[in-house]
This record gives sequence, structure tokens and C-alpha cells, in this order.
Amino acid sequence: MKKILFFTIFILVSCGVNFKSGSLKIKDFPDQVLSDFKYISTDRKGTKEWELFANLAKSYNEKNEILLENFSIKFYHPNGIVKSFLSANKGFINTHTMNVYAEGNVKIYAENKALLETTKIYWDNEKKIFYSEPGQIVTLWRNNSYVKGYNLKADTELKEVTLDNVSSEVHQR
Repeated sequence: MKKILFFTIFILVSCGVNFKSGSLKIKDFPDQVLSDFKYISTDRKGTKEWELFANLAKSYNEKNEILLENFSIKFYHPNGIVKSFLSANKGFINTHTMNVYAEGNVKIYAENKALLETTKIYWDNEKKIFYSEPGQIVTLWRNNSYVKGYNLKADTELKEVTLDNVSSEVHQR
């Protein structure tokens, strides 16, 4: 009986899980998961250019990306006054270039009361412009009128805006 019990224990102990090479692949597991994430981007002089807030941020060091959920960005004048505000459902930031991609119910409010709406937009941090994909429709509201178009390029204040294939409409207030 002792031999059978010993043999059974020996078999159970010696049996292990044997993984074949490559069976445990690294999935897209983030290096960090942060809630109430905040990031501040400054120029070379240390002046705050923009500030990003996200409910949830997942950092992927190898990809140089931070995935964002429910986030917003405030863009600032050099004197610290907010010039525009972007909000989106999700997106990501490239940690090397500091370029941002925003997707899902994207809205940009400017201090001049302009409102830009789309479903996807990019922020080029070096050129300091927003731009859209070629087939992406964008709506720009000013006062009681709007302009719809494609191939957006715009500054952070939504003062200098270019669109292709434009249609517009004026509404009475």
C-alpha cells in the first residue's frame, strides 16, 4: 500500500505542465495601467503647451504608446489661457513624437466659440496642427453656420482651417 501511495505521489509530483516553445506568447499586456491619468506637454522653455487627462491610460513601452479612454486635452496660449479643448472616447499618444490620435465622438472647442466635430482626428505635435484622414468627414461650427468637408488641416485655435469638398449651411437663431 505504501509503495502504491508513494508511486502515485511520485507520478503526480513529476507530472508538470510542459509548454512548447512559443506557446506562451506575450500578448498586448500593458506595462502600466493608470486611472485618472494626467500628462503635461511643454515647449523647450518649460511653458505648458497642452495638458492631457484620461480616465484610463494603458502604457506600452515597446510600442511607445499610451492608449487612452475617455480623454481630453487642453491647449494653452503661452500666457496660460486655454485656447482650445479636445474631448474623445478613446485614442493614443505616441510617447516619442507626442502625436495624438483621437477617436469616437471627437469634439474640439475653441475660445473663439468654434466647434469642430468628427469621429477621428490626429494631432501633429511638431507641426502643431490637427488633421484628418482623407475620407473622414469633419463638421466645423461657427456662430449659426456650419461647414462640412474632408482632408482637414487646422491650428489649435480653429482659426486657420482648410477642408476639401466643402458643403455649408446657415441657420437662423
